[in-house]
Amino acid sequence: MVIRRIKDRVRERIGVFVSEVGAPEIKDSWRQAELGVAVASSDRQKALALIDDVVRVAMSAGGAAITAIARDAITFDAAPAPLAVIDDRTGSGDKAVGGDDWIPEAWREEAES
Repeated sequence: MVIRRIKDRVRERIGVFVSEVGAPEIKDSWRQAELGVAVASSDRQKALALIDDVVRVAMSAGGAAITAIARDAITFDAAPAPLAVIDDRTGSGDKAVGGDDWIPEAWREEAES
């Protein structure tokens, strides 16, 4: 109940989803949990401030002792590359240019008669 209250409170107040992460032995324990949140932003400082808000709201939810906090911000600095868009929504893909060699002989004889 305590973990659910923390997750719900963060989602309601900040609009960020919190998930249970970590090793299976931690997830199966009712006495401890490892929670995680991911934030994407074009501004590093805003992302870190949002994570700070998540921690603040989680700590104020009560009923649990937060023993450790780990924050990490990864910056993506790669040069933009062109993106080739492939529109295969029709589902035809390579099937439209394929042959009929996949049809079994018995079916092929029935289709021809």
